[in-house]
Amino acid sequence: MRTYLRLLLLFALTAGAAYLASRVLVPDAVPVADSEQPQWYLQLAFVLRSIELIGLGGMALVFVGGLSVWFGRRSETTRVR
Repeated sequence: MRTYLRLLLLFALTAGAAYLASRVLVPDAVPVADSEQPQWYLQLAFVLRSIELIGLGGMALVFVGGLSVWFGRRSETTRVR
């Protein structure tokens, strides 16, 4: 279970770092391209938002995997008794 918590922390730190970087580096940019030649700050906002969403998705997957293992072990110990 310790591995799941480490992975959860890793993805949480990744998402948090990307969120903080987007707020510090491009605070007013929304990652939506509205011209044919997107500006550098729009591209940076898009990349940081993508990294943030990857971190959040990874957190969700690790959480679901950890819960399934936890419930599996819990039901396994109740059947033995």
